[in-house]
Formats: sequence, C-alpha cells, structure tokens
Amino acid sequence: MISLSTVDIVEAQSKYGFWGWNLWRQPIGFIIFLISSLAECERLPFDLPEEEEELVAGYQTEYSGIKFDLFYIASHLNLLVSSLFVTVLYLGGWNLSIPYIFVPEIFGINKGGKFFGTLIGIFITLAKTYLVLFIHIATRWTLPRLRMDQLLNLGWKFLLPISLDIQHMLPMIIEFINYGQQTIRAAKYIGQVFMITLSHANRLPVTIQYPYEKLITSERFQGRIHFEFDKCIACEVCVRLCLIDLPVVDWKLKTDIPKKRLLNYSIDFGICIFCGNCVEYCPTNCLSMTEEYEFSTYDRQELNYNQIALGCLPMSVIDDHTIRTISNLPQINNE
Repeated sequence: MISLSTVDIVEAQSKYGFWGWNLWRQPIGFIIFLISSLAECERLPFDLPEEEEELVAGYQTEYSGIKFDLFYIASHLNLLVSSLFVTVLYLGGWNLSIPYIFVPEIFGINKGGKFFGTLIGIFITLAKTYLVLFIHIATRWTLPRLRMDQLLNLGWKFLLPISLDIQHMLPMIIEFINYGQQTIRAAKYIGQVFMITLSHANRLPVTIQYPYEKLITSERFQGRIHFEFDKCIACEVCVRLCLIDLPVVDWKLKTDIPKKRLLNYSIDFGICIFCGNCVEYCPTNCLSMTEEYEFSTYDRQELNYNQIALGCLPMSVIDDHTIRTISNLPQINNE
C-alpha cells in the first residue's frame, strides 16, 4: 500500500521492528533528506543567508528585542520540525522497537492507544528527534561553511541526481531482485525435473518375452486374490473394510444352529484397487494374495470372479517352465 499519511508510514515501519525502519531500507535517501533538511533550515555548514561568522547574525542584526527572538525561535522551530520529519519518515516514529531496550510491557501500552500510551509515544518521538538535533548540532560545530558555488554544486550536481536515481532505480532494483529469485527458483525446478528424467533414462529397462515369459514379482506384490471357500465364515469383515465395498457375500442363516452358511462369494477385479485390506484383516485367512497379474480380457464381465474362479490357485512364477529355463542359464547363475 502506498500512502502519504505519516501514520501509515510509521505503521508500515513498525511491522518489522527495528530493522523495518526506512533508515535501513533507503540509507542513501536518509542521508540526502538529512542534508537537505539541514540546508533548508540554513544551519551550518549551509548558513549562507545568515553567515553568522562574518556578519554577526547576518540580516538578523537589524533586529533586537522581541523581533529578534521571534526570528530566532522560528529558525529553531524549523530545525525541530525537520528533525520530527526525519524521525517519522526514517526512524520509526513513536514505536519503541530498538534492540536491547525493548520492554514488552511499555511496548504493549504504546500499542494500546490509551492516554498513558500516547504520552509514551510522544516521549519516544521527542527522544528520537533530540537525537537528530544532536546530529545537526554536531555537524554545526564540525564542518566549515560552504561557499555559494559549493552549495549549488552539491545540490544540483550531486543530491538532486542521486535522489532522482533512487526514485527510479530502486523499483527497478527490487523488480530485478524479484526476477532473479524467480529465475533461480525456476532453474532449480528445471534441474530437479531434469535429474528425475535423467535417472529414469539411465535405468535399465525390464523386458520379458511376454506372453511366453512371466514377470518375477516382488515379495510384496499384490496380485489376484485367492479365496478358500471352506475357511470363510461369512463374517463380512472384508466387505466393511473394503474402500469401495467390492466383495459380494451371500449367506443363509441355518435354522438348526445359529450359524451362517456361505452361498456365494465374488470379487470384481475390474474395479478392485488391490489395497489388500480384505486379505490383511480376514479373521480366518481365507483370502490371500497371489502372483497372478494377468487380467487381459475382451469382456469386463469376465473379471467378476466367483468363489470357484477365486478358488483356483494360479501356478507360481518360479514353478513355471519358462522361468525355470531362464533362471538356469549360466549367465544368470554367474550373476
């Protein structure tokens, strides 16, 4: 948010504490504003209209009494107001955010906006203002007065070009930094994608003579489910634990004894996600995973296996003749 309100400027600096002051964000602008305010107040070394050393108070020597006091008070008030502007614009204003002097209780009262908090804010502002006044006084007794040509060269050839450069170059520098950060982030992502692609490109392909060979699956492979009809007690735990309510269990309650009798059991492998919940939580272990992964068919209805199809235990991959032939090759045995 861009605002010319002094309250908004101070609040913007208070969001980041001591290091959020505009003094650290624009140090060159702070120096230019400080020098310009000193020159505007006609204080040493910029007291060209007054020339106190040569002319004994300059043009004010024509006045005495109350008139001289008014001129003198006005000049000092001008210096005080410029110091207040420096405090508000660059030194955080009335916020107490100085390291090692931070007092949470006082800072909380200052944020509260009550009468006592207002007094603390005024005290903090005046303390910072007097610090700027001390810098002005130290400059007055340290540097000699400049000549008229030196002041004009300083103002028109040095301060004004730098201030204009800051006004135009600072947003460009910020945008350049943001663009550089985005470029580095994009290059990082591109590098990560390239490394992932390169790792997959260098990986040896797993090829088999399908369908004459079978893929040797891992120990944790989850293939077609094998069902043992005699062990099933029709508890329907597999139905309740299935994420998509896939198993279909038909049972009938016996009249002579309170026991369920299983009639039909089926699983549609065209919908199954092979999560393994039914196998893991079956209380009688009537369900188990097999190594069969081939479900190619022309009709999806054929993937709906009943208890007879589920009860057929497929041949183990290791027991397959083609797999045994390949595993007995001398190249594989040497490896």
